[in-house]
Amino acid sequence: MSTRPVLRTITTAALLALTVASCSSTDNDTSTTEDLRANTVTALDFPRTVFDGWEITDPADRPVSVIPAIVAAAGTSDGLVYSPAECGPDGDRGAALWATARGGDSWAGQVGENLNTEQSFTTTVATATDNSLNAVTDFAQTCSQYTVTGGGKTIDVVTEINNEEPLKYGLSDARLFTTTATVEGSDLQVHSTLTGVGHSDSRVLTGQFTTTGRVEGTTINVAGNWWNILATKAVTGSSS
Repeated sequence: MSTRPVLRTITTAALLALTVASCSSTDNDTSTTEDLRANTVTALDFPRTVFDGWEITDPADRPVSVIPAIVAAAGTSDGLVYSPAECGPDGDRGAALWATARGGDSWAGQVGENLNTEQSFTTTVATATDNSLNAVTDFAQTCSQYTVTGGGKTIDVVTEINNEEPLKYGLSDARLFTTTATVEGSDLQVHSTLTGVGHSDSRVLTGQFTTTGRVEGTTINVAGNWWNILATKAVTGSSS
């Protein structure tokens, strides 16, 4: 597992799409960010037994509000049209989801990629602005099935809620759901993202783990370990 300070050129559309939003010094309090960084994973938190071949480092910019499986399936993050519109980032359900998951302006995060397995992740810890994660559940339930068009493709999207026990990791609350994006007419072009949002004290933890295919088989082990590591660090804040 590499800990080089700069990610090499990323080839997966998912990770590219998640690092395009800029973050200026005006929306990120330095002292608060240092506090949040103590609760944010680093490369040293990931055991080589599960995460061998991963390159994990600080993101240059804050991840944007988007589900990367959809971007990976479409091949672009530009001009995506959601139907129903409420499921998009600017729709009622989507906007509520991302407002809850994003938290406040101060944040710290990590990004990771494994080119061999075509998997990637982003995660942030931010100041919490809302003690309720109901918007996450509302989105997952209302947008259980929708379509996205973009890049000359139509993407069928299925959202499934993952049952999770928040206290298992010491979080005060947590919601997880899996998004499976399939290019219409092709069962071979499938991308999936596991999204997790959790609360710990006054912090909101958000992570997205993306893979080609579905979150099943050996991928479940990797994704499960990933969320366990994120949640544990968000609660304990122990240094690596």
